[in-house]
Amino acid sequence: MTERLASPPLVGRDDDLALLTATLDGVQQGRMATVFLVGDAGVGKTRLVQHLVGRADGADATVLLGGATDIAESPPFWPVASALRSLLRSARGEEVQRLLAPWADQLDELVALSPAVPALAAQQARVQTLELLHRVVLRLAARSVVVLVVEDLQWADRSTLDLLAYLVANLADERVLVVGTYRTDEASDSSPARTMINELRRHRQVRCMEVEPLGRKAVAELVHALAPGRTDLVELVWKRSAGNAFIAEETVRAALEGDPTGLPTTLRELVLSRVNRLSEPALRAVRAIALCDGPLPHRLLDTVLDGGGPDLFGALREAVNAGVVVVDDGVDGYRLRHGLMTAVVIRELLPGERMHLHQRYATALEAPWARELPGVDARLAHHWQSAGDTQRAAAATVAAAESAYRVRGYAEAHRHWLRAARLAGGLSAAPVPRTICLERAAEAAHLAGDADQAVALLAERLDLMETPHRPGDLDEALLHARTGQYLVAAGRGAEAALAFGRATAALPASGSDRERAEVLGGHASALWTAGDFAGAQVAAERALEPARRMGLAVEEAKALATLGFSLAYREDPEAGEAALRESLAVAERAGEPREIARAYRSLAELLSGPLNELDRGVEIARAGIDRVHALGLDRSAGVGLISVAANGLFRLGRWDEADAAIAEAWEVAPSGAEALELRLSRARLDIGRGRFAAAEDDLEAVEVLSASTIGPRYRIPLLTLRAGLTMWQDRPDVALDHVAAGLDVVEQGSDDVWLVAPLVWHGARARAELARLGLRRADDGIDARLRRHAAELIRNSAASVPAVRDMVLGFVQMCEAEDGRARKRSDPQAWERVAEFWESRNQPYPRAYAHLRRAEALLAVRAQSVAATEALRHAGHLARELGAEPFMAEVVDLAERARVRIDAPAPQTVPVPAPAAAIASAEQEDELAALTARELEVLAELAGGHTNREIAQRLFISEKTVGVHVSHIYAKLGVRSRVQASAIWLRSAPAHRGKRAGAP
Repeated sequence: MTERLASPPLVGRDDDLALLTATLDGVQQGRMATVFLVGDAGVGKTRLVQHLVGRADGADATVLLGGATDIAESPPFWPVASALRSLLRSARGEEVQRLLAPWADQLDELVALSPAVPALAAQQARVQTLELLHRVVLRLAARSVVVLVVEDLQWADRSTLDLLAYLVANLADERVLVVGTYRTDEASDSSPARTMINELRRHRQVRCMEVEPLGRKAVAELVHALAPGRTDLVELVWKRSAGNAFIAEETVRAALEGDPTGLPTTLRELVLSRVNRLSEPALRAVRAIALCDGPLPHRLLDTVLDGGGPDLFGALREAVNAGVVVVDDGVDGYRLRHGLMTAVVIRELLPGERMHLHQRYATALEAPWARELPGVDARLAHHWQSAGDTQRAAAATVAAAESAYRVRGYAEAHRHWLRAARLAGGLSAAPVPRTICLERAAEAAHLAGDADQAVALLAERLDLMETPHRPGDLDEALLHARTGQYLVAAGRGAEAALAFGRATAALPASGSDRERAEVLGGHASALWTAGDFAGAQVAAERALEPARRMGLAVEEAKALATLGFSLAYREDPEAGEAALRESLAVAERAGEPREIARAYRSLAELLSGPLNELDRGVEIARAGIDRVHALGLDRSAGVGLISVAANGLFRLGRWDEADAAIAEAWEVAPSGAEALELRLSRARLDIGRGRFAAAEDDLEAVEVLSASTIGPRYRIPLLTLRAGLTMWQDRPDVALDHVAAGLDVVEQGSDDVWLVAPLVWHGARARAELARLGLRRADDGIDARLRRHAAELIRNSAASVPAVRDMVLGFVQMCEAEDGRARKRSDPQAWERVAEFWESRNQPYPRAYAHLRRAEALLAVRAQSVAATEALRHAGHLARELGAEPFMAEVVDLAERARVRIDAPAPQTVPVPAPAAAIASAEQEDELAALTARELEVLAELAGGHTNREIAQRLFISEKTVGVHVSHIYAKLGVRSRVQASAIWLRSAPAHRGKRAGAP
């Protein structure tokens, strides 16, 4: 984009520009970053972006620059699609086309450069397009740094916001810089863009920069640049602009063109004082440009203005020279100089003028040549509706919805279908009936991840039934079933069961076996997902009969898989496994790849999870991986099976194999739900091995990529891992917050004891850690909730098979042992039973944890304990075999405090350089030379703020002995108080080893 009027230098932005430049330099070194520039309109965000883009161009970066438009009908991915379109039209276009050749067809449709290609199946959903654009960015970043800029995020379509979140979640070490600008005066704090920024700013790679108004000194520099020698204008411009760069510039220009004492006092008057000086032809062109709402090539403007010819050229030249219009090189057309100027010009149009111009644009966009313009259907809908032509607006809105759906812009498709439904309600002959519009709007909302909106729209659709609640109404039954599916996606399991119950009741008494099998099978699958295995078993058994009668192999395989898992979980593992193997056989005979993968997945997950047949589970998962590879499902089902295998290997203690499996899966660039599962598996392993930053990245990515209504099968493990990670970081209070959030999910309708049991144990462990660290927490009811859920685990597991029940009771035993720690009466026998339990289940990590806690409990009773030494050695041996570095540090720390030798190497830690002021000199080190090893230990604890009683407990000696050591320390150091002794320690001692609590 090129401005013909010379721009003043960038003033007052040295710090902001330095930060952006440093961020770009970091990206060039291979650190992905995201920066959001937030501030009022006209404050200078775009100028900062322009300077950044200039630096990026100078460094041979690939710049993708696009902006959102202020129309509700904006097409999906509009800013990014228009940026790609400009890049493909640039001098580098041919090179870029070669780079992106593998995705040429999909990109052609997205940027509207060729006829649409067939839409992908709905099951592939919007993730297909998000992943497509992710891969495009990756390919471009392999050549050079990529700078993706999206201006005016406050107007951005939902798909663009989703893409930015997707990139933040999936990029880490790539040379990509994402920049977004956001007007704080255009949207509320609850707007989608503001919500996204608030969520992403917690990510370590994201920075939110508040662009403040210019200071008085900067305004003076700006005045000097625009009007050298006119120092008399500084005070006037400062008062009128309050530091807003755009208003300051306009004020200077107005002063130079007239009497400063008669200057306009408002932004509207400033803009109009400039615009109203134009001739009538130029003013007519400016009004048309302002109302365009999107890219405006010259041919479109010429058509709207009835072919102005030479007169139009002269009018445009006049407006450009006046600094009102600028040339938009990206589309060989025009735009007004600033969005604030556009808003003022539009507000000054009379209603009739506005409607006439909208009609002219709509008529022009219906020309055959205009069909090649990007987003034409959405723009047509906007202009016809603004022109007051409801019939044509409805037809264009339907076309816009279908166009958005084709490029997987489901959020935009939902909005268009919803508008079409509202328009259809006022038409006698709507292009698509209102009922159908509502159904399609609901489905699009569901695919966009807005399950609550999908449920609300189907409720509105059901209210339009001519005879609601009529038995035998198949249409009503199918609508209720769809409602159930959407409620499951919203995480509202109990309501989903009720919706499916209504669907079943509305089914005809006979016939419609295909629909009956689908409804009952969907009910069973939904109940299984929500953790209601008893209900899932009953519904699956009912679904089998019509599926078999009609020869519906897919529905039969689905029902058998659900039935098999539920049977094995609740009643009969052998019968359940047989049903799962039958599901696999049915799917194989029918040649249904996804059902083949589902059967393998269900059987492997069952064995390596609640049934604890770990070796068999891993074996089945690996066989499934080989099979789905042959079926071409490596990136989806294959990755899901690798996650199951990795989790089984983790429990078996074969962490190196799990690491290798996860790395292999990541090579195929997974997406969707499978990517979430793989990230959770990798985070679990990274937490165990002390790779906390990597684990944090994965957990943040899962949160970013997951809708707020994510179901319990992902949400509960996510929060459990969050709790474990924060306990490693000595933040048990935060861990309890994560556990409380997990219990909220459980209380919404999940009775999957296998998921709930580890969560409840993490809560009990966090309470114990609070007590260990001497921290207090206000009574928020979490203790009572944990006790209630532990009791419910015992009660609910009684309905499961012995294998599941025993695993759950093992976690309950750990909760009871942790409760003893919380009361500072840890029972070594209780921990011995826990260690024996996990040893019998062949799970070394929790067994090592139990050994550590047993040793701790024994040493609290008796400083010299052979049993404690043996337990510590067991824990250390297992930790070394696993490569559990943080846990090994915990073992070594306890051994050193108890003065027990376990022959364990010191844990590998990342050295942290001490600040220069803390580096001790040889003379300072001599201050501690007279102290014995035990006295040094006591001094370290004393400097940590511990009382004599707490020191005695931590070092497993008597309180009286501590007092003796403290007296000796005072005498040897020549001090009289704890403060003086602590100061010498902090000045002279090496950095403290961090004390952290172990977390299997």
